[in-house]
Amino acid sequence: MRTKQLYLDDSYLKEMDSTILEVQPEAEGKWRAVLDQTVFYPMGGGQPTDQGTFENNNWKIEVYMVMLKDREIWHYFNSSTPLKVGDKIHGTINWDRRYKNMRAHSAGHVIDFVVHILGYSPKPLMPIKGDHGKKPFIVYQGALTEDIKHKLEDKSNELIEKDLKFSCLFQPLEDLQKEAIYLQPGLPNDKPLRTLRLESIGAVADGGTQVHSTKEVGKIAIPSIETKEGNTIVHYQIT
Repeated sequence: MRTKQLYLDDSYLKEMDSTILEVQPEAEGKWRAVLDQTVFYPMGGGQPTDQGTFENNNWKIEVYMVMLKDREIWHYFNSSTPLKVGDKIHGTINWDRRYKNMRAHSAGHVIDFVVHILGYSPKPLMPIKGDHGKKPFIVYQGALTEDIKHKLEDKSNELIEKDLKFSCLFQPLEDLQKEAIYLQPGLPNDKPLRTLRLESIGAVADGGTQVHSTKEVGKIAIPSIETKEGNTIVHYQIT
């Protein structure tokens, strides 16, 4: 990957100055570009894509999607004239959209930590994926024999009120194993992994953007928990 991922070090960065390394046409008036560095989060890990703008002294264009493709971060944008390799741009993300996505993503982790605290994870429930967009949910492999909706919601909001701190760092797999509440299968052991740690609770491997503390998440509601094809799906909302 040629792009420095600025959002991994500071998820509150809103702007950057970058140089275009590669440009490819997508359709008439649509292009995609690789930059030397970016604050734009690419769609992945259940977190929606960032959106925003590129600009310089002469123009301002819309960035409507960012994706990780072929091990590169591609920024998709609308422009009547092509940009070229070497162009300098100033990029700004839609902060309201990003911050809402960050809150939803961190809320999912709060719920996930609570499932562990209550003794249901990683057995009988093992998290396998989540979606932290407009209708967020977490999917767990396994099923429950009791209704935990109310105590899961209550305990999640209890953690929020405690204003516990989130922190991120890169560390080897063997170090992450010592504090992780669970580990996803297939994690690489030949490079440092990004660890998300919740104060006094534990840690997981995570590559998304997060808020600084549980208090920023807001109130969590869990409207339903369903069992489908042997999986448990926790639907949640934030206010």
